[in-house]
Amino acid sequence: MIADSDRKLHVPLDWEAAAAEIFERRLRKVLVIGGSAAGKSSFCRYLAEALLARPADVAVVDADIGQSSLGPPTTVTLGYVTSPVDFSTVSPAAFYFVGSTGPIGRFLPLVIGTASLSREAHATFVIIDTTGLVHGSGRVLKNYKIEAVRPDAIVAIERRNELAPIRMANRHVPILKIKPSGRAHGKDDYEKIEVRRRSYARHFAGAASVELPFGSLTFQRTLLFSGTPFELDGAVRAERSSEGILIVGTPPAPPTDSKLLPAGFERNLLCGIADAAGRCLGLGIIERIDFAAGTIALVTPVERDKIQIIQFGDVYVTPEGGELGQIKWAW
Repeated sequence: MIADSDRKLHVPLDWEAAAAEIFERRLRKVLVIGGSAAGKSSFCRYLAEALLARPADVAVVDADIGQSSLGPPTTVTLGYVTSPVDFSTVSPAAFYFVGSTGPIGRFLPLVIGTASLSREAHATFVIIDTTGLVHGSGRVLKNYKIEAVRPDAIVAIERRNELAPIRMANRHVPILKIKPSGRAHGKDDYEKIEVRRRSYARHFAGAASVELPFGSLTFQRTLLFSGTPFELDGAVRAERSSEGILIVGTPPAPPTDSKLLPAGFERNLLCGIADAAGRCLGLGIIERIDFAAGTIALVTPVERDKIQIIQFGDVYVTPEGGELGQIKWAW
């Protein structure tokens, strides 16, 4: 969201007016939308500081899954801020694992995660930051997000009228239209990758390697471990379920319509780690799955005895934050 170099904000007059209106009208749940490089994160920081100064207690839900600094990439994160506001130093209070650094293909978990953490937040004001995807499928995403979150106000940061279709579809909600800061600027691809690298590294600092038996875990967001295993020549793992046959490995003659994963597909795969209640506690990186021994090895900052659910993601990373690519799941 906000880099240290962006600490000195240029605050337009309409930002001040919007903050005053939000406070005076007690518009508790505020969803901030805008295209890329509109300054959404900078406005969120300004609004948090303005509300804290009045004073009021403030929660932030960071749903910018690709450029978050409140929590690690691939997650929606809830945090409670204090003044002076520096989101990168806020201790996350809750996570929701989306599993990707971009919203395309992940609309459902992104909407569910944003709505869930917005409801969970216990503060006088809740500020919700979002991704910069606002046209086409992004417009659809924002409309569903607004429907799910039910904000008390929408702050629309736009240069002209690029958010008009979203505003027109949500006229039943108070909408505060403001201009971007004159200093708002976009990051190039290298800067975005570097932001994510630092955020991953921060999350995995002090992480430990743990090895756990399959029998003690529930696996979600994958077909793996959901079927009945059977022996198949050349396969590391083969399972038969109501959705067909899933194979890990390269058998010489796989059954027709099998779903195939290469052996070792799991190495460096990012996953969400949840407790028995399904609450995401943080992230893990799979080191290996030993199908013969029935164990999985992970690097994670989550305490071993709290790990009950593993949710597979789409992204491959290293504990140092290096991005290695994405998997394209067959299902």
